Amino acid sequence: MDKQSITKNNMKTILIAGLGNPGKEYQFTRHNIGFRILDNWLMNLSLQHSNCSCQWENSRKHQAEINQFTLEDKKIILVKPQTFMNKSGESIASLSHYYKIDSENILIIHDDLSFPLGNFKLAIGAGPAGHNGVKSIIEKLGTKNFGRLRVGISAPLGSCPVKHQGGHNFVLGQFTKKEEEIITELLPTTNKILDYYIFNGIQSAMNEFNETNIRNNL
Repeated sequence: MDKQSITKNNMKTILIAGLGNPGKEYQFTRHNIGFRILDNWLMNLSLQHSNCSCQWENSRKHQAEINQFTLEDKKIILVKPQTFMNKSGESIASLSHYYKIDSENILIIHDDLSFPLGNFKLAIGAGPAGHNGVKSIIEKLGTKNFGRLRVGISAPLGSCPVKHQGGHNFVLGQFTKKEEEIITELLPTTNKILDYYIFNGIQSAMNEFNETNIRNNL
């Protein structure tokens, strides 16, 4: 076996998935913030690393849009499931089994109604907390031992609460102009989180970022 093959086989594979619903009609909805964070990070990476491209490959086999590249000694697989939110686990489990990725090397980025917009929390081993996409992933992987970047989508602190907040119409609704300003502030922070996670892992990332929410600490 040549040196290049040995190096490739020794690479740690990391899967990072943003959750959302496919289709232009859902692109800017609250439920799709996982897609948006992943897209923004990839765009930022492509400006820094020549081996990163913003182009996504549509995989029917895994029911997902996929982007793959290497960073130093790590193989990175980015995923946007195209199954609709409630069946996200089908894509994640398919890719996890195909690439033989340990669950602790998986990070899921998703919306969370528990936190105000602008807040986030990194976690591992937590239950779905009512999120059907996460519930599907736990069921299909057979474990909850994977990392999560939970991103708040509830009304920002200090603002008037949105009517029927937490319902189906709310999560599938688009952000207001004021909320979009908060997302613009948040994205550089989520970029830093993902950069850090790649090289330091979920536990270290939790210690580094969970007490530094850009708005109010939880």
